[in-house]
Amino acid sequence: MYKHKNINMRTTLDLQDELLIEIKVLAAQERLTLKEVLHELLRAGLKARQNPMKPLVAPIPYRSTLEISNSLILKLRKESAQ
Repeated sequence: MYKHKNINMRTTLDLQDELLIEIKVLAAQERLTLKEVLHELLRAGLKARQNPMKPLVAPIPYRSTLEISNSLILKLRKESAQ
């Protein structure tokens, strides 16, 4: 990346009106400038893309050995009724 951290680049962005309103509300609530909120949101978004969330629950492996039949369903219903 850049070797000098104090270099700022100006650019123009086209933001959807609803998005800009949400960012301005967030800035007002947190008593930050629009620029500070945008920097924070951009950094968080970039970090989230670099470190994708891992699933909270391990996937259940598929078992192809279980054969479901009408007789099995009837048997399970009888067992659960007892």
